Amino acid sequence: MSKELVTLMSELKDEELLELVKSELKRQAPLEIIERIKEGLTKVGDLFERGEYFLSDLIFAADIFTRVNDILEPHLTKKVKEIRGKVVIGTVEGDFHDIGKNIIKSLLKSNGYLVEDLGKDVTPKKFLDAIQKTRPDILAMSGLLTTSFAPMKKTVELIKKEYKEKLFVILGGSPVTEHWVKDIGADFGTNNAATGIKLINKILLEVKV
Repeated sequence: MSKELVTLMSELKDEELLELVKSELKRQAPLEIIERIKEGLTKVGDLFERGEYFLSDLIFAADIFTRVNDILEPHLTKKVKEIRGKVVIGTVEGDFHDIGKNIIKSLLKSNGYLVEDLGKDVTPKKFLDAIQKTRPDILAMSGLLTTSFAPMKKTVELIKKEYKEKLFVILGGSPVTEHWVKDIGADFGTNNAATGIKLINKILLEVKV
């Protein structure tokens, strides 16, 4: 059934997938199920890159993932025995897209992170206030638009000026490149949610070693 989970997700067959997820909870651990869903989501991204899927398909895939996560999350939280770290996340000021942010938030929770989601259109000051209150290991800023560069840069500059504790800043979104990350002054960046969670796991593992 694991392969079927991947196939149904990649083919965007939402109703069949949701029913299978419910039945598979009797046989598989929720973390195993979400891994298969993530595989299917990766295939959706590959199909989009090849021009076989369109933006509307990506949006639908994100919606399916959210609905799957709604089923799995109560079981996932019970299975998480160790908190791996704390993350503050949000979509930057002037950007109201939250699909990518919501996907990485779900992945973070399923991997054992405490996540404070600040939502969309988050100002630099709001990011700073949340960091000073929560004292997270990682700040994750999301942006789908090229105009996200300026608020991301302003946020990093404000945090470096006002917050002196150790903090890793990771950027996410389709316009994010290595050059973008360097110019903004962040630590890491990615335009893929699956890569993002691997990156965050690696960062904190190396810190704890």
